[in-house]
Amino acid sequence: MPIAQYGVLAATAVDRRREGATGTPHYQIHLRDAAGTDYRAAVNVLSQQAPSNLLYFADENFRHPVTALLPAAGSGWTALNSRPGTASLDFVRGKLFDHAAMHVLPPDLPGPDNDLADLLDHYVQHAIADPNAALYVFGQRFGPEPGVPDKVFGFLPGNGVHDVHMNQGNSGQFRGDDGVYQDGALLIHLPDENRWAAVFLAFQSQSWHTDDRTGHGLPGSVPHPGRAPQDSPNSQV
Repeated sequence: MPIAQYGVLAATAVDRRREGATGTPHYQIHLRDAAGTDYRAAVNVLSQQAPSNLLYFADENFRHPVTALLPAAGSGWTALNSRPGTASLDFVRGKLFDHAAMHVLPPDLPGPDNDLADLLDHYVQHAIADPNAALYVFGQRFGPEPGVPDKVFGFLPGNGVHDVHMNQGNSGQFRGDDGVYQDGALLIHLPDENRWAAVFLAFQSQSWHTDDRTGHGLPGSVPHPGRAPQDSPNSQV
């Protein structure tokens, strides 16, 4: 069945934490909405299935009709119906970006601007520094967990969003998460600069030819071949 509680978190980024490249690492973002509620966004930087390095596409000047359908900045969590014509994202059907332009990045390496955590840091640190920046995190809700502090940032109650990546065309144990119009991503609105930035992530093991009803990979479809990383994942913000 598709992932449960799909939606978008509209909040302000206040902190972040890198988890290196061991175990099942994530890039963790601490966010807070206009009502003062805290959230954590857990962004995958390594796949449990081979090939382990993720695909990414970053758009410094994202232009798409979906931005006009988003909830107000700072409004917190909004559940979304997984269907076209809404703010729900679909990497295959939504014409959000050219998936052939995606590159592969390792999760964490010594040195600057050469891994996925560096890429995410580039955008999130800018959003933290800009008091007017609004972050939109698409994925699956977890919590709230009354009485249970967040395991990374310690706020109460534990609360947030994960599956911030493509959620269709999966294989193996993750095939049950497939669905259409339920993909995860990061969108950043920079009103002072009159533009949006976007980061889209996917696993190399996922198929990009999927059933319009179930989101399962179609017979004969093959995963994205991946491309070598660019000289630097960052440019402006």
